[in-house]
Amino acid sequence: MKALLLKVKWNKGQTENGTQYDYCRVTLQLPVFEGAVNEFGVDSADYEYGNAESHNKLLHLKGKLPVEVDVDYQQVKKGNQTLNQIISLKPSSSKPI
Repeated sequence: MKALLLKVKWNKGQTENGTQYDYCRVTLQLPVFEGAVNEFGVDSADYEYGNAESHNKLLHLKGKLPVEVDVDYQQVKKGNQTLNQIISLKPSSSKPI
C-alpha cells in the first residue's frame, strides 16, 4: 500500500518497575475510507518497525519527511492488543530499506 511516512521514533530502556522496552515505530498518513459516511480526508497511525536499532535503516530519510512509501504490514497480537507490524518499507521511487 502507498502511504506518507510522517515520523520515525525509537526508544530502548527499562521502566522503574523493571519492564524493558525496545522499539522503533513509524507514523504513516493514510486516506480515510472512501465509503465513510461521517468523515473524509486523511488520518495517521503508528506501525511497529522492529527494535530501536531498526531506526538506522531510516536515518537517510532524516530531514526529508514526509515521503511517500510503499508499505507491507501484518497484524500481530501483543497481549490483548492488536498491532500493525511493518514487513517491508521503501520509498516509492527507491530500493527497499
